[in-house]
Amino acid sequence: MAISTESNEAIFKQYSAAVQWMDDLGIKLNPGRISHYERIIRYWKDAYRTASIEEWRQKGPDFLNSVFEVYDFVNIHKAFRDVAPNRIVSIVDKLQDGVNGPIYAADETPESTRARNFLFEAIVAAKTNRPEKGMEAILDTGSDTGIQIAEKKIWVECKRVTTLDKIESNVRKASKQLQKIFDKEVGSRHRGIVAIEISNRPLKNQALSV
Repeated sequence: MAISTESNEAIFKQYSAAVQWMDDLGIKLNPGRISHYERIIRYWKDAYRTASIEEWRQKGPDFLNSVFEVYDFVNIHKAFRDVAPNRIVSIVDKLQDGVNGPIYAADETPESTRARNFLFEAIVAAKTNRPEKGMEAILDTGSDTGIQIAEKKIWVECKRVTTLDKIESNVRKASKQLQKIFDKEVGSRHRGIVAIEISNRPLKNQALSV
């Protein structure tokens, strides 16, 4: 099986396009993690050719973390770049929150999870928006997002968890939120999904063993 790969240059170009798109949408890109990732990837798209082992050991984790983080913005851009801005107001609102937060997910606290929580909702919508395959994200919904497949609507509640012992309580909470929607949207054409994100601990800036 072929493994999909992309050059550092390609990643940089895709992320730069996503950042420009967000700027064009009026999203306030305050100095922070968005510019940090851009700076790191811009440097390493060329520096990897001449970097010493010691430089890679010390700075490589920051590059790997940046690549890990930017793909959410890249994928959201790919999914909605051709959609009129007035149709993706909810995505713009989620991104306005999502561009904030700590540079490393490992530095999140209970008070700083808001940014990536909203970003997760936007990326779930992006991954389900495949009109060419008869599947579109529902953006004007009372749930975090939704999916329209033919005449069926699937309502989605998104939860990010920091520890495994919180999965059950998060699923219960999301299920209750879905039930409130079902109480309003009566009929067999309605379904529900709970989307759980648990991979919120990418590399922090520590030396690699090479």
